[in-house]
Amino acid sequence: MDRRSFMLATGGAVAATTALGVPAEATPGRDPFGMAVRFNIISDIQGDLADFGKALDDINAINPRSAGLGVAGDITPRGYDFEYAQVRSTLDKHPHPRKVAWAIGNHEFYVPKWRDPDTLAQETWPNGTTEDSLFRSFYNFAGRNTVYSETSFDGVPVLCLGTERYAKYHDPKLWDEVWISDRQFTWLEQRLAYWDRWRKPVMVLTHHPLPNTVSGTRNKLYLNDYLQADRLLAVLGRYRDVFLFSGHTHWDLTLSD
Repeated sequence: MDRRSFMLATGGAVAATTALGVPAEATPGRDPFGMAVRFNIISDIQGDLADFGKALDDINAINPRSAGLGVAGDITPRGYDFEYAQVRSTLDKHPHPRKVAWAIGNHEFYVPKWRDPDTLAQETWPNGTTEDSLFRSFYNFAGRNTVYSETSFDGVPVLCLGTERYAKYHDPKLWDEVWISDRQFTWLEQRLAYWDRWRKPVMVLTHHPLPNTVSGTRNKLYLNDYLQADRLLAVLGRYRDVFLFSGHTHWDLTLSD
């Protein structure tokens, strides 16, 4: 399946169900993609646990044998440990794929805007919250020790990317901009090169969209989300069969661009 066909097939669903495989001879009742691997992508839960539960139920109804669920960031509204626990509790109460790939989003770094969970205090940011504590909360939830990771959905590699700094801790003029270390770039290049040698399609999951890609990213709102956008584009562009999934914008998925 080429990139255009792939994106047309997935672009109209809130929880995109994707199928990858070798086309089989068309016969009644047979999957036209042969031994397909199907998985689902959602993003931006942001504390709306009722909708998250409904999405999980919908996924189970339309794709009961889903090989995996990718969540493209903004797992929580602010990044508190109890909010991660609520997401986990909702996940456990609904049917869901066994494999879940979590990408970190900007909302995972919003605890510093609050003096306590009930008191917004942006004027005294970061209100005693350390940058390290925000990453630790994500790591504890996701069960790993880096923001980037690799997961397999029935043999289809899924690479999660994410910022390794919350920008405002390092530059008071910045907020949510994504910074990627040399180590993460090297890891990404190595994994893409490895799967390219095997001619495997690779799914890349990240919260922030790249400029001039999905709806809304041709204006100044999203043109500067990545501090190293050109470098990231250069790495991704060197390899075949790489598909990028992002969230963050909340724009209508049915728009023509």
